Amino acid sequence: MTDHNLYTIIPYKNKFLKFKEALSARAYYKNHYVDLITGESHLFEIEGWLSGLDFPLYGHGRENRVIHLFYELGFLFEGPLEEVSATTMLGIDIEYESREFVKLKKKPKKINLGLIEAPHFNDYRKQFEEGYDHLLNGNCYQFNLTGEYRYNFENEYGPMDFISALWNQKGKCGAYASATWCEKIDSLFLSNSPECLFQYEEGKLITRPIKGTQQLGGKTKQELWSKLVNDKKSQAELYMITDLLRNDLNRIDTPTAKVTKKKAPLFVPGLLHQYSEVEITLGHQVTLKTILEKIFPGGSITGAPKKRVMGILKKLESRERGFYCGSTLIFSKGSLAASINIRSSVIDFNSGTLSYQAGGGITLLSDVKSEFEEMTYKHDSYIDTLTL
Repeated sequence: MTDHNLYTIIPYKNKFLKFKEALSARAYYKNHYVDLITGESHLFEIEGWLSGLDFPLYGHGRENRVIHLFYELGFLFEGPLEEVSATTMLGIDIEYESREFVKLKKKPKKINLGLIEAPHFNDYRKQFEEGYDHLLNGNCYQFNLTGEYRYNFENEYGPMDFISALWNQKGKCGAYASATWCEKIDSLFLSNSPECLFQYEEGKLITRPIKGTQQLGGKTKQELWSKLVNDKKSQAELYMITDLLRNDLNRIDTPTAKVTKKKAPLFVPGLLHQYSEVEITLGHQVTLKTILEKIFPGGSITGAPKKRVMGILKKLESRERGFYCGSTLIFSKGSLAASINIRSSVIDFNSGTLSYQAGGGITLLSDVKSEFEEMTYKHDSYIDTLTL
């Protein structure tokens, strides 16, 4: 196959690293997989793929491997997989032969998008109120409500046009950003994520959940941080998910997880977030599959308790999240970085459409209008970076 048919690019130390020349590439579904090199479909149970991830991470030596876990895979870990359609993509696993530094287009084309569909406030309010009843009745403590924006675009663009447009300005690349182009399914999975599901190196695993958002503009960074750090709703949201993540990490191995950062600021395009940090030292026998079973999907994009909230969200949202709210895993020798795919889109070149999703955590202290506005801020953070 030719290199331009399938590749992954990530920002890396102020450069761009391209994984190329795929040795194997598969898109996994519940009962089959599609070979992303040949385009052929094969019967295969999803558990077979996951059993292949049951290897110890300590000293794993793997590199040039990229795995995209889709949100609905979480139903295998946290709920009945029967709820997932046979046509729902659950993951992509690519092993590349090599990687090299590349340059993006110096003067990328301006991306022009036409809005097809966006969350309507009245619909959002109905979802919010139904979910809020679950909070009042004690069925959950927080739920992460999201909405989808859909755009169309002309066929004058290629994958590198979108990648170059998103990352053409220094300082606007998310710490866990990635882009994977799969020609066989005409799709670009483009993420500018700032959020870490986990990082692993030499037995230490760290997670950094994000909760709490302020829109930049009109105030200094210090003033915005002071406002966010003293916001009771954002604090409750962050502490709740931090505790959930600490418990998730303790379920992996010997329960020694500790909170190493209680609140810290994170500036991304147009927004200020706050995040915490939790770390644990794991035994050398702990496998990737075990970690994923305990921590995926990330609590910051579900809510608490995770299993119950995922069922509630499935009914409230009535759609698949897919790549959004899943995770992208990048392997290097001895280490592994896993994102949470927020600030992420799926660009379908066959239909000429871009899907972008955004949302936020809802607690008893939430106000529907403020939450809807926060969702639009998160939409603007990505779409403005891509198009302006």
